[in-house]
Amino acid sequence: MNAITGIATSGLRAASIGLQAAAHNLANLATPDATRQSLALSAEGAGGVSATVVDAQADPAAPLEDVAAMLTYKAMAGANLFVLKVADETLGGLLDVSA
Repeated sequence: MNAITGIATSGLRAASIGLQAAAHNLANLATPDATRQSLALSAEGAGGVSATVVDAQADPAAPLEDVAAMLTYKAMAGANLFVLKVADETLGGLLDVSA
């Protein structure tokens, strides 16, 4: 795996984890003991991003923020999928030319 695909894959993984955390929050709105979750992102040394689910504080505007977060993570996933698609097409084109 080259650097571009590794970075895009880590971004896709982070978007997936973020979607799961936001969905958890929305699914548990009516659960009094449920702990809200948030996503902590950090840069990896070799490029890419690392995502960790952390506990978040209660917030009255949380449902609105969770919906906005889901839209953000959806766009993040789409952008990383696009990068993976272009990298795949480029590599396929290079292999066709050199064959």
